[in-house]
Amino acid sequence: MKISVSDDVLNIVLPEKISTDNAEACSLEIEKALNEHPGCSLSFDAEKLTYISSMGLRVLLKAIKSKGEKIPIENVSQDVYSIFQVTGFTDLMDVRLRLRSLSVEGCEMIGAGRSSHVYRLDPETIIKCYEPTIPINRIRHEMDLARNSFVKGIPTAIPFDLVRVNDRFGVVFELIQADTVGRYITEHPEEFEKTAVQFTKLLKQIHETHMDPDSGFVSEKKTWMDWLEGMKDFYTEDEYDFMKYMLDQVPDRDTLVHCDYHENNVLYQNGELILIDMADIGYGHPIFDLAGMACRAHLSFIPGRKAHHGLTPEDMERFYELELRCYFDIKDGDNEKFNAVKDLCDAFGYLRSGLFPMKHQGISQELRELHVADARKYLLNDEREKIKEKLRGLKDFFD
Repeated sequence: MKISVSDDVLNIVLPEKISTDNAEACSLEIEKALNEHPGCSLSFDAEKLTYISSMGLRVLLKAIKSKGEKIPIENVSQDVYSIFQVTGFTDLMDVRLRLRSLSVEGCEMIGAGRSSHVYRLDPETIIKCYEPTIPINRIRHEMDLARNSFVKGIPTAIPFDLVRVNDRFGVVFELIQADTVGRYITEHPEEFEKTAVQFTKLLKQIHETHMDPDSGFVSEKKTWMDWLEGMKDFYTEDEYDFMKYMLDQVPDRDTLVHCDYHENNVLYQNGELILIDMADIGYGHPIFDLAGMACRAHLSFIPGRKAHHGLTPEDMERFYELELRCYFDIKDGDNEKFNAVKDLCDAFGYLRSGLFPMKHQGISQELRELHVADARKYLLNDEREKIKEKLRGLKDFFD
Protein backbone atom coordinates (compact mmCIF):
# COMPACT_ATOMS: atom_id res chain seq x y z
CA MET A 1 0.00 0.00 0.00
CA LYS A 2 1.15 3.52 -0.78
CA ILE A 3 0.79 5.90 2.16
CA SER A 4 1.18 9.68 2.03
CA VAL A 5 0.16 12.78 4.00
CA SER A 6 -1.06 16.05 2.51
CA ASP A 7 -2.93 18.93 4.20
CA ASP A 8 -3.30 16.86 7.40
CA VAL A 9 -4.98 14.03 5.48
CA LEU A 10 -3.51 10.53 5.68
CA ASN A 11 -4.13 8.97 2.27
CA ILE A 12 -3.81 5.20 1.89
CA VAL A 13 -3.87 3.61 -1.56
CA LEU A 14 -5.39 0.16 -1.17
CA PRO A 15 -3.85 -2.87 -2.98
CA GLU A 16 -5.43 -4.69 -5.93
CA LYS A 17 -7.09 -7.22 -3.64
CA ILE A 18 -7.79 -7.48 0.09
CA SER A 19 -8.60 -11.06 1.05
CA THR A 20 -7.65 -13.72 3.57
CA ASP A 21 -4.10 -13.79 2.17
CA ASN A 22 -3.20 -10.18 2.97
CA ALA A 23 -5.95 -8.80 5.24
CA GLU A 24 -3.89 -9.06 8.44
CA ALA A 25 -0.84 -7.41 6.84
CA CYS A 26 -3.01 -4.59 5.48
CA SER A 27 -4.62 -4.09 8.89
CA LEU A 28 -1.24 -3.82 10.62
CA GLU A 29 0.07 -1.38 8.02
CA ILE A 30 -3.01 0.84 8.36
CA GLU A 31 -2.82 0.70 12.16
CA LYS A 32 0.86 1.69 12.06
CA ALA A 33 0.13 4.64 9.76
CA LEU A 34 -2.70 5.84 12.02
CA ASN A 35 -0.43 5.66 15.07
CA GLU A 36 2.31 7.62 13.29
CA HIS A 37 -0.13 10.36 12.23
CA PRO A 38 -2.64 10.67 15.10
CA GLY A 39 -3.75 14.19 14.20
CA CYS A 40 -4.60 13.45 10.57
CA SER A 41 -7.93 12.57 9.07
CA LEU A 42 -8.03 9.40 6.97
CA SER A 43 -8.85 8.80 3.31
CA PHE A 44 -8.64 5.62 1.22
CA ASP A 45 -7.90 5.45 -2.49
CA ALA A 46 -9.39 2.39 -4.26
CA GLU A 47 -7.95 3.13 -7.70
CA LYS A 48 -6.19 -0.28 -7.81
CA LEU A 49 -8.77 -2.24 -5.79
CA THR A 50 -10.62 -4.83 -7.89
CA TYR A 51 -11.80 -7.20 -5.14
CA ILE A 52 -12.41 -7.09 -1.39
CA SER A 53 -13.54 -10.06 0.73
CA SER A 54 -15.33 -10.10 4.06
CA MET A 55 -11.91 -10.16 5.75
CA GLY A 56 -10.99 -7.05 3.79
CA LEU A 57 -14.20 -5.34 4.84
CA ARG A 58 -13.30 -6.04 8.47
CA VAL A 59 -9.98 -4.23 7.87
CA LEU A 60 -11.86 -1.14 6.72
CA LEU A 61 -14.39 -1.46 9.55
CA LYS A 62 -11.56 -1.51 12.10
CA ALA A 63 -10.18 1.73 10.62
CA ILE A 64 -13.65 3.32 10.71
CA LYS A 65 -14.08 2.43 14.38
CA SER A 66 -10.57 3.66 15.15
CA LYS A 67 -11.26 7.11 13.67
CA GLY A 68 -14.86 7.29 14.87
CA GLU A 69 -16.00 9.06 11.73
CA LYS A 70 -17.22 8.47 8.18
CA ILE A 71 -14.10 7.91 6.07
CA PRO A 72 -13.97 8.80 2.37
CA ILE A 73 -12.85 6.19 -0.13
CA GLU A 74 -12.02 7.51 -3.60
CA ASN A 75 -11.93 5.93 -7.08
CA VAL A 76 -14.18 2.97 -6.34
CA SER A 77 -14.99 0.74 -9.32
CA GLN A 78 -18.57 -0.25 -10.04
CA ASP A 79 -17.87 -3.87 -9.00
CA VAL A 80 -16.36 -2.88 -5.64
CA TYR A 81 -19.13 -0.33 -5.14
CA SER A 82 -21.69 -3.14 -5.49
CA ILE A 83 -19.92 -5.04 -2.68
CA PHE A 84 -20.00 -1.96 -0.45
CA GLN A 85 -23.66 -1.38 -1.27
CA VAL A 86 -24.77 -4.94 -0.50
CA THR A 87 -22.83 -5.05 2.77
CA GLY A 88 -24.02 -1.63 3.97
CA PHE A 89 -20.60 0.01 3.74
CA THR A 90 -22.06 2.82 1.64
CA ASP A 91 -23.69 3.95 4.91
CA LEU A 92 -20.47 3.61 6.91
CA MET A 93 -18.09 5.28 4.43
CA ASP A 94 -18.20 8.20 2.01
CA VAL A 95 -17.92 6.02 -1.10
CA ARG A 96 -16.96 7.90 -4.27
CA LEU A 97 -17.08 6.19 -7.65
CA ARG A 98 -14.05 6.19 -9.93
CA LEU A 99 -13.73 9.36 -11.96
CA ARG A 100 -14.34 9.38 -15.68
CA SER A 101 -11.33 10.16 -17.90
CA LEU A 102 -11.00 13.07 -20.31
CA SER A 103 -8.27 14.19 -22.70
CA VAL A 104 -7.15 17.75 -23.42
CA GLU A 105 -5.08 16.73 -26.44
CA GLY A 106 -5.63 19.29 -29.18
CA CYS A 107 -7.60 21.60 -26.84
CA GLU A 108 -6.85 25.30 -26.69
CA MET A 109 -5.17 26.41 -23.46
CA ILE A 110 -6.75 29.67 -22.29
CA GLY A 111 -4.96 30.12 -18.96
CA ALA A 112 -1.99 28.86 -16.94
CA GLY A 113 -0.74 29.09 -13.38
CA ARG A 114 1.77 27.34 -11.16
CA SER A 115 -0.69 24.69 -9.98
CA SER A 116 -3.08 24.36 -12.92
CA HIS A 117 -3.83 24.97 -16.59
CA VAL A 118 -7.20 25.83 -18.10
CA TYR A 119 -8.32 24.40 -21.46
CA ARG A 120 -11.38 24.90 -23.59
CA LEU A 121 -12.96 21.50 -24.27
CA ASP A 122 -15.68 22.89 -26.53
CA PRO A 123 -17.51 26.22 -27.01
CA GLU A 124 -19.52 25.69 -23.81
CA THR A 125 -17.13 23.79 -21.56
CA ILE A 126 -13.72 24.41 -20.02
CA ILE A 127 -11.57 22.22 -17.79
CA LYS A 128 -9.09 23.22 -15.11
CA CYS A 129 -6.28 20.63 -14.95
CA TYR A 130 -4.25 20.52 -11.75
CA GLU A 131 -0.60 19.56 -11.45
CA PRO A 132 -0.04 15.91 -10.39
CA THR A 133 1.20 17.10 -6.99
CA ILE A 134 -2.23 18.56 -6.07
CA PRO A 135 -4.15 15.93 -4.04
CA ILE A 136 -7.82 15.22 -4.68
CA ASN A 137 -8.91 16.25 -1.17
CA ARG A 138 -7.55 19.76 -1.77
CA ILE A 139 -9.45 19.97 -5.07
CA ARG A 140 -12.67 18.82 -3.44
CA HIS A 141 -12.16 21.46 -0.76
CA GLU A 142 -11.76 24.13 -3.44
CA MET A 143 -15.00 22.94 -5.06
CA ASP A 144 -16.77 23.28 -1.70
CA LEU A 145 -15.39 26.81 -1.24
CA ALA A 146 -16.59 27.74 -4.72
CA ARG A 147 -20.12 26.60 -3.88
CA ASN A 148 -20.06 28.43 -0.54
CA SER A 149 -18.85 31.61 -2.27
CA PHE A 150 -21.58 31.32 -4.89
CA VAL A 151 -24.20 31.08 -2.15
CA LYS A 152 -22.75 34.26 -0.62
CA GLY A 153 -23.42 36.08 -3.92
CA ILE A 154 -19.90 36.01 -5.38
CA PRO A 155 -20.00 35.37 -9.15
CA THR A 156 -18.19 32.07 -9.15
CA ALA A 157 -17.95 29.37 -11.78
CA ILE A 158 -19.58 26.28 -10.30
CA PRO A 159 -17.77 23.01 -11.09
CA PHE A 160 -20.05 20.19 -12.15
CA ASP A 161 -17.64 17.31 -12.63
CA LEU A 162 -14.35 16.04 -11.20
CA VAL A 163 -12.43 13.98 -13.75
CA ARG A 164 -9.12 12.31 -14.52
CA VAL A 165 -6.77 13.76 -17.14
CA ASN A 166 -3.96 11.23 -17.49
CA ASP A 167 -1.94 11.44 -14.25
CA ARG A 168 -3.77 14.46 -12.84
CA PHE A 169 -7.20 15.60 -11.77
CA GLY A 170 -9.38 18.09 -13.57
CA VAL A 171 -12.53 20.06 -12.82
CA VAL A 172 -15.05 20.75 -15.57
CA PHE A 173 -16.96 24.03 -15.75
CA GLU A 174 -19.81 24.96 -18.05
CA LEU A 175 -19.11 28.45 -19.41
CA ILE A 176 -19.98 30.04 -22.75
CA GLN A 177 -17.22 31.79 -24.70
CA ALA A 178 -15.19 32.81 -21.64
CA ASP A 179 -11.63 34.16 -21.66
CA THR A 180 -9.33 35.12 -18.82
CA VAL A 181 -9.30 38.84 -18.06
CA GLY A 182 -5.60 38.99 -18.94
CA ARG A 183 -6.20 37.50 -22.34
CA TYR A 184 -9.30 39.61 -22.97
CA ILE A 185 -7.64 42.97 -22.33
CA THR A 186 -4.60 41.91 -24.36
CA GLU A 187 -6.83 41.18 -27.36
CA HIS A 188 -9.10 44.19 -26.69
CA PRO A 189 -6.78 47.02 -25.53
CA GLU A 190 -9.59 49.53 -26.00
CA GLU A 191 -11.37 47.79 -23.07
CA PHE A 192 -8.32 47.95 -20.76
CA GLU A 193 -9.45 50.69 -18.36
CA LYS A 194 -13.11 49.68 -18.34
CA THR A 195 -12.20 46.08 -17.52
CA ALA A 196 -9.74 47.17 -14.80
CA VAL A 197 -12.54 49.13 -13.11
CA GLN A 198 -14.92 46.17 -13.39
CA PHE A 199 -12.21 43.83 -12.09
CA THR A 200 -11.65 46.05 -9.05
CA LYS A 201 -15.37 46.39 -8.29
CA LEU A 202 -15.62 42.61 -8.12
CA LEU A 203 -12.73 42.56 -5.67
CA LYS A 204 -14.47 45.14 -3.47
CA GLN A 205 -17.63 43.02 -3.57
CA ILE A 206 -15.59 40.10 -2.22
CA HIS A 207 -14.13 42.29 0.53
CA GLU A 208 -17.58 43.47 1.59
CA THR A 209 -18.89 39.92 1.98
CA HIS A 210 -18.97 38.58 5.53
CA MET A 211 -18.26 34.91 6.01
CA ASP A 212 -20.15 32.47 8.20
CA PRO A 213 -18.22 30.81 11.07
CA ASP A 214 -18.88 27.29 9.74
CA SER A 215 -18.36 28.00 6.03
CA GLY A 216 -14.91 26.36 5.79
CA PHE A 217 -12.94 29.54 5.08
CA VAL A 218 -9.61 30.01 6.87
CA SER A 219 -7.85 33.08 8.26
CA GLU A 220 -5.53 34.61 5.69
CA LYS A 221 -3.58 36.34 8.43
CA LYS A 222 -2.88 32.96 10.01
CA THR A 223 -1.86 31.60 6.61
CA TRP A 224 0.71 34.39 6.21
CA MET A 225 1.92 33.82 9.78
CA ASP A 226 2.41 30.14 8.94
CA TRP A 227 4.33 31.08 5.79
CA LEU A 228 6.55 33.36 7.86
CA GLU A 229 7.21 30.61 10.39
CA GLY A 230 8.15 28.29 7.52
CA MET A 231 10.62 30.88 6.18
CA LYS A 232 12.19 31.60 9.58
CA ASP A 233 15.47 29.86 8.78
CA PHE A 234 15.96 31.98 5.64
CA TYR A 235 16.03 35.31 7.49
CA THR A 236 17.88 36.81 10.42
CA GLU A 237 16.11 37.23 13.75
CA ASP A 238 15.72 40.98 13.16
CA GLU A 239 14.29 40.41 9.68
CA TYR A 240 11.85 37.82 10.99
CA ASP A 241 10.75 40.12 13.83
CA PHE A 242 10.12 43.00 11.43
CA MET A 243 7.97 40.88 9.10
CA LYS A 244 6.02 39.55 12.07
CA TYR A 245 5.55 43.13 13.29
CA MET A 246 3.99 44.04 9.94
CA LEU A 247 1.54 41.15 10.14
CA ASP A 248 0.69 41.94 13.76
CA GLN A 249 -0.41 45.43 12.67
CA VAL A 250 -3.02 44.06 10.25
CA PRO A 251 -6.49 44.41 11.84
CA ASP A 252 -8.64 41.27 12.03
CA ARG A 253 -11.73 41.05 9.82
CA ASP A 254 -14.44 38.51 9.07
CA THR A 255 -14.83 39.51 5.42
CA LEU A 256 -13.71 37.42 2.47
CA VAL A 257 -10.38 37.73 0.69
CA HIS A 258 -9.64 35.80 -2.48
CA CYS A 259 -5.91 35.44 -1.73
CA ASP A 260 -4.94 34.81 -5.37
CA TYR A 261 -6.87 37.47 -7.26
CA HIS A 262 -5.28 38.16 -10.63
CA GLU A 263 -6.05 38.45 -14.33
CA ASN A 264 -5.70 34.72 -14.93
CA ASN A 265 -8.08 33.62 -12.17
CA VAL A 266 -11.01 35.72 -13.36
CA LEU A 267 -12.92 34.98 -16.55
CA TYR A 268 -14.58 37.51 -18.84
CA GLN A 269 -17.88 36.23 -20.21
CA ASN A 270 -20.31 38.37 -22.18
CA GLY A 271 -19.40 41.52 -20.29
CA GLU A 272 -19.43 39.86 -16.86
CA LEU A 273 -16.59 38.66 -14.64
CA ILE A 274 -16.58 35.22 -13.02
CA LEU A 275 -14.08 33.76 -10.55
CA ILE A 276 -12.66 30.36 -11.42
CA ASP A 277 -9.88 29.72 -8.89
CA MET A 278 -11.15 29.47 -5.30
CA ALA A 279 -8.41 27.30 -3.82
CA ASP A 280 -7.05 29.95 -1.45
CA ILE A 281 -10.13 32.01 -0.60
CA GLY A 282 -10.35 32.85 3.09
CA TYR A 283 -11.18 35.74 5.36
CA GLY A 284 -9.22 38.72 6.63
CA HIS A 285 -8.07 42.22 5.77
CA PRO A 286 -8.20 43.46 2.13
CA ILE A 287 -4.48 44.28 2.27
CA PHE A 288 -3.74 40.61 1.65
CA ASP A 289 -5.36 40.78 -1.80
CA LEU A 290 -3.90 44.20 -2.59
CA ALA A 291 -0.48 42.87 -1.62
CA GLY A 292 -0.92 40.14 -4.22
CA MET A 293 -1.58 42.73 -6.90
CA ALA A 294 1.49 44.71 -5.84
CA CYS A 295 3.63 41.58 -5.76
CA ARG A 296 2.64 40.50 -9.27
CA ALA A 297 3.31 43.93 -10.73
CA HIS A 298 6.64 44.14 -8.90
CA LEU A 299 7.77 40.68 -10.06
CA SER A 300 6.59 41.06 -13.65
CA PHE A 301 10.20 41.20 -14.80
CA ILE A 302 10.71 37.49 -13.99
CA PRO A 303 10.85 35.41 -17.19
CA GLY A 304 7.64 33.54 -17.81
CA ARG A 305 5.34 35.95 -15.95
CA LYS A 306 3.75 37.14 -19.22
CA ALA A 307 3.08 33.52 -20.17
CA HIS A 308 1.27 33.01 -16.87
CA HIS A 309 -0.74 36.22 -16.77
CA GLY A 310 -1.01 37.24 -20.42
CA LEU A 311 0.24 40.78 -19.77
CA THR A 312 3.51 42.58 -20.41
CA PRO A 313 5.33 44.05 -17.37
CA GLU A 314 4.19 47.53 -18.48
CA ASP A 315 0.55 46.45 -18.70
CA MET A 316 0.73 44.67 -15.35
CA GLU A 317 1.99 47.86 -13.68
CA ARG A 318 -0.64 49.94 -15.46
CA PHE A 319 -3.40 47.53 -14.46
CA TYR A 320 -2.21 47.56 -10.84
CA GLU A 321 -2.22 51.37 -10.66
CA LEU A 322 -5.71 51.53 -12.17
CA GLU A 323 -6.88 49.01 -9.56
CA LEU A 324 -5.54 51.16 -6.73
CA ARG A 325 -7.15 54.35 -8.07
CA CYS A 326 -10.49 52.62 -8.45
CA TYR A 327 -10.36 50.69 -5.16
CA PHE A 328 -9.58 53.79 -3.06
CA ASP A 329 -11.52 56.23 -5.26
CA ILE A 330 -8.42 58.35 -5.85
CA LYS A 331 -9.13 61.38 -8.01
CA ASP A 332 -6.87 62.43 -10.86
CA GLY A 333 -4.18 64.71 -9.54
CA ASP A 334 -4.33 63.45 -5.94
CA ASN A 335 -0.79 62.14 -6.10
CA GLU A 336 -0.24 62.37 -2.35
CA LYS A 337 -3.00 59.86 -1.55
CA PHE A 338 -2.07 57.65 -4.48
CA ASN A 339 1.59 57.47 -3.43
CA ALA A 340 0.66 56.77 0.21
CA VAL A 341 -1.73 53.97 -0.80
CA LYS A 342 0.77 52.49 -3.26
CA ASP A 343 3.60 52.61 -0.70
CA LEU A 344 1.45 50.68 1.77
CA CYS A 345 0.37 48.03 -0.74
CA ASP A 346 3.89 47.76 -2.16
CA ALA A 347 5.30 47.11 1.34
CA PHE A 348 2.97 44.16 1.83
CA GLY A 349 3.68 43.11 -1.76
CA TYR A 350 7.38 42.86 -0.89
CA LEU A 351 6.41 40.87 2.21
CA ARG A 352 4.37 38.48 0.07
CA SER A 353 7.33 38.10 -2.27
CA GLY A 354 9.55 37.23 0.69
CA LEU A 355 7.08 34.56 1.82
CA PHE A 356 6.36 33.28 -1.70
CA PRO A 357 8.55 30.14 -1.36
CA MET A 358 6.17 28.84 1.33
CA LYS A 359 3.09 29.42 -0.83
CA HIS A 360 4.73 27.56 -3.72
CA GLN A 361 7.07 25.10 -2.06
CA GLY A 362 7.92 23.36 -5.33
CA ILE A 363 9.80 26.31 -6.82
CA SER A 364 13.49 26.01 -7.67
CA GLN A 365 16.28 26.89 -5.26
CA GLU A 366 17.28 29.71 -7.61
CA LEU A 367 13.79 31.23 -7.52
CA ARG A 368 13.62 30.81 -3.74
CA GLU A 369 16.86 32.73 -3.34
CA LEU A 370 15.57 35.41 -5.70
CA HIS A 371 12.53 36.02 -3.49
CA VAL A 372 14.58 36.20 -0.30
CA ALA A 373 17.01 38.64 -1.91
CA ASP A 374 14.08 40.67 -3.24
CA ALA A 375 12.58 41.01 0.23
CA ARG A 376 15.91 42.10 1.65
CA LYS A 377 16.40 44.70 -1.05
CA TYR A 378 12.98 46.32 -0.97
CA LEU A 379 11.62 45.59 2.52
CA LEU A 380 14.29 44.50 4.97
CA ASN A 381 16.57 47.47 4.39
CA ASP A 382 17.51 50.68 6.21
CA GLU A 383 14.05 52.16 5.52
CA ARG A 384 12.17 49.97 8.01
CA GLU A 385 11.21 52.85 10.29
CA LYS A 386 9.65 54.65 7.33
CA ILE A 387 7.76 51.50 6.42
CA LYS A 388 6.42 51.33 9.99
CA GLU A 389 5.01 54.83 9.53
CA LYS A 390 3.28 53.72 6.33
CA LEU A 391 1.47 50.97 8.23
CA ARG A 392 -0.82 53.62 9.68
CA GLY A 393 -2.55 53.43 6.32
CA LEU A 394 -4.06 50.11 7.43
CA LYS A 395 -6.47 52.22 9.48
CA ASP A 396 -6.44 55.49 7.50
CA PHE A 397 -7.40 54.02 4.12
CA PHE A 398 -9.83 51.29 5.14
CA ASP A 399 -13.27 51.56 6.74
